[in-house]
Amino acid sequence: MHEASLAQGLLKITLDSVRSYNAEHPEAPAGRITALRLGLGLLSCVEATTFTGCFELLAEGSEAEGARLDIVREPLDCTCEDCGARFSLSRRHFVCPSCHGTHLSFSGGHGLTLLSMEVEKMPPDTDGHTQDTTDFRQI
Repeated sequence: MHEASLAQGLLKITLDSVRSYNAEHPEAPAGRITALRLGLGLLSCVEATTFTGCFELLAEGSEAEGARLDIVREPLDCTCEDCGARFSLSRRHFVCPSCHGTHLSFSGGHGLTLLSMEVEKMPPDTDGHTQDTTDFRQI
């Protein structure tokens, strides 16, 4: 089950990012991770429900516990070798929409990409000031 190792890697990346941000911005530290937006390649062979369950288990007790995972299936860019048509597939039906040929070329489609991460703002400091919400994008 490679979902567990992928979830472990994702958790490490997100926690390391928050800790790094907090070290660089002690005046406005990020709080708990509330949501992650992920791009999942069409050919990735990652089962989203299993991946989410693994992440939830691994995140228990960390700043990412309870974070929502928004997983978006990314289309696969293809070229038909028969007619030259360029198109994107959003499901695993490997047929050219123009000529119905099956000789397709493509690259990529295997990845799991962290697109964005949302964190909640820290509670007010001892002076009663509320600190800003930090939104991590394109990590």
